[in-house]
Amino acid sequence: MEALRQDDPRRFGRFTALARFDEGASAVRYVARDLASGESALITAARPELAAVPVFSRRFQAEARTAERLAGGWVAPPLDPGDTAETPADEAELLWTAAGYVPALPLAEAISIAGPLPERALRILGAGIAEILSRVHAAGSVLQGLAPGTVLLAADGPRLTAFGPLGAAASAEARPGGQLSVRLGYLTPEQIEGKEVSAASDLFVLGLLLAYAATGTTPFTEGPAEGATRRIAEDEPELDAVPEELRELIANCLAKDPDQRPTAGTVAAELALEGAAGLARGGWLPEPLAAAGRGTRKRGSWPWRCRRRGEAGGGGCPARPPMTPG
Repeated sequence: MEALRQDDPRRFGRFTALARFDEGASAVRYVARDLASGESALITAARPELAAVPVFSRRFQAEARTAERLAGGWVAPPLDPGDTAETPADEAELLWTAAGYVPALPLAEAISIAGPLPERALRILGAGIAEILSRVHAAGSVLQGLAPGTVLLAADGPRLTAFGPLGAAASAEARPGGQLSVRLGYLTPEQIEGKEVSAASDLFVLGLLLAYAATGTTPFTEGPAEGATRRIAEDEPELDAVPEELRELIANCLAKDPDQRPTAGTVAAELALEGAAGLARGGWLPEPLAAAGRGTRKRGSWPWRCRRRGEAGGGGCPARPPMTPG
């Protein structure tokens, strides 16, 4: 978290920005105060140079709608952006979303603080994310939103904070002619081969995420960076440091053939038959992480209600289409 910069927006509808929370490839997040309730909130504002690209704007709003439909459980509900009539004119075209502030640590930060997660925490993390994936896949959609920076560890369980490629992007760039270039941090063998993604693609990335949480690294990182895609497509994952009880399940998620990967429901049941919430009851994080979450390292869940300020009629998202990540 850092102080607001000179060119940062100060108002988002009824929310007043207090500080920069963090920033990603496609957006900047702000800690804000809800002027109506006095409660803390998190705002995600799309980068202006990207928000001006129509294809980015449509995808940003589609991912926000996906999050709204998934709200509940391990997905925080959105906050109503409220009336934007008093928004300063120079901030009226911002594209943003809002949600409540939930004390939590991004997975990547948690690993840097306390190292790899113990087996029980891995089970809760994996089961919680798999439960969300089950809901996405039941609607015939693919998430493409998993990465170490999009998963938060809260006191009662994990939170997912990205609901499509924009949220999980390692880089996002506007190109001439209104084109948008988005690069994901985690790729699957089928993507590398130029094939369509499917629900099984989410399971491969879940396997990568769990291997990272269990070891502090990804299972295909040995060797030069330029060979990373080849290793994902061809090499077997290195899982010796993964807890033995979880090794086979994670290896199955990382199968090269999508048809050989388990479903999200199978993963959730194998990791926590009583459900992630049941297994997490009474606490689930190692004490250094629990303490960090309670202290100055507090983090929050990504905001989801899409809002373009300055839209006719008060703004907001267009009518919801069939569920899709974009």
